Amino acid sequence: MIILCSLGVWQLQRGQVKAQRIQQIELRQATNPLNIEDILARQDKRDLPLEFKGRMLVNKVFLLDNRIENGQVGFHVLVPVRTEFGIVITNLGWVKAGQYRNELPKFDLPSYEQTLFGTSWVPTVNPMVTETAQFTDDWPVLLQSIDLTLISKFMGADVLPIVLQLDPSFPIGFSRNWVPVVMAPEKHYGYAIQWFALAIACFVIYVIALRKRKVLKDV
Repeated sequence: MIILCSLGVWQLQRGQVKAQRIQQIELRQATNPLNIEDILARQDKRDLPLEFKGRMLVNKVFLLDNRIENGQVGFHVLVPVRTEFGIVITNLGWVKAGQYRNELPKFDLPSYEQTLFGTSWVPTVNPMVTETAQFTDDWPVLLQSIDLTLISKFMGADVLPIVLQLDPSFPIGFSRNWVPVVMAPEKHYGYAIQWFALAIACFVIYVIALRKRKVLKDV
């Protein structure tokens, strides 16, 4: 019962954190776009509207593997963009994978200077994901996670500690259905109810078992 109640409380806390994150995203997205310098000066660099001028390094494309959209497997296309403040990794969105694993998609991306805009994001490295990328002269490079330290090694140059998630309205033909909060707070609350219900069921079973035991002793 203690374990089940603890799990229920944990899910309630997770739901509250997600609700606060959604509220924070809505408030931040309502502000005017910031430049790179402004975002780098902030302690929390996530979920901020970001706009800057830069050139895509079109010969240094990374593909983030195993991205699912509408039940189909594909990649997120990551392109370094050189700006006056440094190199920013920009997520251009999702593309469908080919029929065979070794057939990576190719792209014809513009290399001229342009203004890019979208939302800032700070990747975290998942310790459960095993990176399989090998150092090679062949591009694009296939990645299992967005590890900015690893990307810097591939490029031979430092990259800034933020990623731009390109706005869906930007005129490049990749699918961009960004979901900043994967699981809604309501789901966490639903799981909490389930854990508490199991705890109540355990309590009821325990009481019934005690009564039966007492009856057997009296007999």
